[in-house]
Amino acid sequence: MNIVERLRDLWKKIVELWNSMSRERKFLVGGIGIALVITIVLFAVVASVPHYRLLVAGLNEDEAGVIIQKLEEMNIPYKVSPGGDIYVPDSYNVYELRMKLASEGVLGSSRKGFSILNENSFGATSFDKQVKYQIALQEELERSIMTIKGVKDARVHLVLPKYTYYVRGEMAEPRASVLVVLEPGAELTREQVRGIVELVSGAVEGLKPENVRVVDNYSRSLSDMLETDEGTFLASSKLELKQQLEKYYESKIKKALESVFGPGRVEVIPDISINWSKIETEMKKYEAPARREGLVRSQETQVEKSQNLSPTGGPAGTDSNIPPLTYPSATSEGTSTYERTHTITNYELNEVYQKIIQNREGEISSLSVAVIIDASSSVLQNSSDWSGVINDLVEKGVGSITSSASLSVAVAFLPFDRSIERALQEELKQIETRRRFILYSVGIALLGFLTFILIYLVIVQIRRIRARRLAEERRRKLEEEVKEILQEELKEEEVSPEEKELLELVEELENIFSRSPSDIAEIVRLWFFERG
Repeated sequence: MNIVERLRDLWKKIVELWNSMSRERKFLVGGIGIALVITIVLFAVVASVPHYRLLVAGLNEDEAGVIIQKLEEMNIPYKVSPGGDIYVPDSYNVYELRMKLASEGVLGSSRKGFSILNENSFGATSFDKQVKYQIALQEELERSIMTIKGVKDARVHLVLPKYTYYVRGEMAEPRASVLVVLEPGAELTREQVRGIVELVSGAVEGLKPENVRVVDNYSRSLSDMLETDEGTFLASSKLELKQQLEKYYESKIKKALESVFGPGRVEVIPDISINWSKIETEMKKYEAPARREGLVRSQETQVEKSQNLSPTGGPAGTDSNIPPLTYPSATSEGTSTYERTHTITNYELNEVYQKIIQNREGEISSLSVAVIIDASSSVLQNSSDWSGVINDLVEKGVGSITSSASLSVAVAFLPFDRSIERALQEELKQIETRRRFILYSVGIALLGFLTFILIYLVIVQIRRIRARRLAEERRRKLEEEVKEILQEELKEEEVSPEEKELLELVEELENIFSRSPSDIAEIVRLWFFERG
């Protein structure tokens, strides 16, 4: 028997089995077959659709264009999504593909930096080399700035003096402009902008920080943040400190009162005056030292001595000069002596130096607190002297911190406008009602569908039971008719022992079938299966 005949026999058996089925079973088998076919088709469609994996992300248009061109040369399908993301089918090894693209030099930033200086061209002039160096320096700075947190991309434009190897060009000063493209939702701080300015000015010879301009992709001049003078910065710091203190006292008082009157029923308005005075007093005091007890600064001593002698000598003329010479002896008559000592002593003065600094910067000079409480609060019905209680609580709670400052507290009980809150609550109730309605509708629909399925199955089962009962009644009637006919024939003719034995066997089989019809059906199936 060949395959075609087997298929024909199988088809005939399937057709016979289908014809032997009841209508309900045909619907059930047909629905299962259709569902199976639809599932297979959907699975085949989903399996045939290629799945893509991320190859690279966050590229600009230039970098993405180079990679796409290389993928087309390699005959690799791809998908591009907004934001510079490139996807390839899951059948490709993305790690191996990234390595190949990196070896080709197309993966990564298109900025070459100082590597372009290796591309020397024959006959390049000094100006060409200067321009190439400027481009390389710009790209290196762009790479460095892009590593800063919050910066997605950067462009640097340098204006450098023109010079040759022999004569430097005449230009006032080099300048630089930096454009930063920020990440979505990111903002650069003052320190980050200062870092960019210092980075660029330090990398370019002769570039001063004040000649560097930084602009973001929203056309805002970020370098203006660095040009504020010290006074403006100090004023900003003072205002920030004042706001922080007011916020602190507001949260402290409001949190305590809301625990009594309920959330949203208390408003606190603090106003703080801060003392920024700083007084420095210097004083020098000189006192005369005690005589002969002070510290000697300098001392000068003058000593004068003189002595007058009587005149000596011989007689006038030449006779006294002719040897032998004779001189008269000296005598003490007519001799006088003078001696004088003068001492000047300078003493150090007693100097007393005092420097008194009274620094009250940051101290609170006055604090005013206005407390507004919702008059519709149910807590206010319990007591009538809430104003005094609140004043006392605020003064003791805040006055311990600001003991040296003047404190004033004002309390008011006013009805709050709850119209917006009520409208919001109504809107929330409507949304909740709609959500519940949708949930109830879906639940009722599912319950109705399940009830319909259950009723259908029950009806089908009842029909099967009825059909089975009718078949059994018909079979019993037929059996009774056959028995009557057989008995009549047996009465007319004598029954041989073989026929009587056959009749007894038939009766026994009928009894077995009436007790357990499933066993008889299984035996019949085995007979049909053995006979082919």
